[in-house]
Amino acid sequence: MRRFIKFITGLVIVLALAFGALNLYFRTTYPIANKVRSAANDRIKTYHIHALTYGQIPKTFREAVISTEDRRFANDPGIDPVGILRSLWVDIQKDGYVEGGSTITQQLVDNTLLSKQKTLHRKALQMFYAVGIYDTMSKHEVFTLYTNVIYFGQNAYGLYNAAETYFGKTPDQCTDGELTLLAGLPNAPSAYNPFRSLTLARARQKVVLENMVDAGVINEAKSRKIYAEPLHLR
Repeated sequence: MRRFIKFITGLVIVLALAFGALNLYFRTTYPIANKVRSAANDRIKTYHIHALTYGQIPKTFREAVISTEDRRFANDPGIDPVGILRSLWVDIQKDGYVEGGSTITQQLVDNTLLSKQKTLHRKALQMFYAVGIYDTMSKHEVFTLYTNVIYFGQNAYGLYNAAETYFGKTPDQCTDGELTLLAGLPNAPSAYNPFRSLTLARARQKVVLENMVDAGVINEAKSRKIYAEPLHLR
């Protein structure tokens, strides 16, 4: 028992030192947060994205995305060890990059600093940079940048552009039904594009609502009410 306690204590100390060293590196030698901000701003200019502040992002959309994409977002260190192990196991079994398991922070890194080539090396960089963002960029800023640069399909980047593209509205004018549908699109923008297949988009919306119920942010009755709301595509 004493050996086990010593082992765990030593492991915790090593991990703490490693994390501290990474944090110092990303704050000084390689200011990752500034690189992400710069790349996000470049993307916003390139695709003429109407950027939102955190306060302008509807609560329903925030809850829908976090419940579906990264339920431990508020507390995770940029990566989700459980999700990573699961995805790596699938990748090993399939002998290649198959499953994502990416947190919101990792997806932000994907959409600002990395190429779209799916390799294990890129996945390792994605995790490395995501850890670097932790504690050098607030969770509110991470989520705001993610919301502004993520792709929703139909040449729409960012939530504001997506709301206007699909519904002819600004995000604050969208209903809960419209927002939960939008929250599901970035997972597979082409497949879930409601202009191409409303059936698939609605099926994805249902998954998002189920995740919100499972996460405890809404109940079953609220989920059914939201799903029953009419959707008026542009």
